[in-house]
Amino acid sequence: MTEGYKRILVGVDGSRQARRAVEKAIAVAVRNQAELIIVTIMSGGDYVGLGSNTEVGFGYVDQQVMDEARQRLEQIVDKYRKKAQDAGVKEVVTTVYYGHAKVDLARTLPKEYQADLVMLGATGVNVVERMLMGSTASYVVANAICDVIVVRTDINNQATNLKHLPMD
Repeated sequence: MTEGYKRILVGVDGSRQARRAVEKAIAVAVRNQAELIIVTIMSGGDYVGLGSNTEVGFGYVDQQVMDEARQRLEQIVDKYRKKAQDAGVKEVVTTVYYGHAKVDLARTLPKEYQADLVMLGATGVNVVERMLMGSTASYVVANAICDVIVVRTDINNQATNLKHLPMD
């Protein structure tokens, strides 16, 4: 008999797909009596502006915008932490990590937290963004140092229309 998962890392970004992933990750953590690590990753590229407000002539980071984004992301992971604890997960870790989502979900964070499973939503971007940069899920599946589950269905394994799900 194989041993169950002990440390499950789930990536969230505030999307409906991430909500599905965290709901399933909570269920897997409860079944396996595992630690649940809920992470969201801030990328500096998301907060770089273009304009003349910089001495070098391109790209500046608006600290207030970054602080507000971090606060919003902390609220999201805290909400999921409470949900996991209410469901019976005994050990829940949350973090807002600054880095590169693809690499950090595939390698950096699983190594740091000694995760044996990564769970994430199928996609949090639109078709054009996926074509231009590839999806985070695709990269993680191809490069992860541990098992990966890409969540496409709801907690009852039903494919639901994402347009009708409420946002987080």
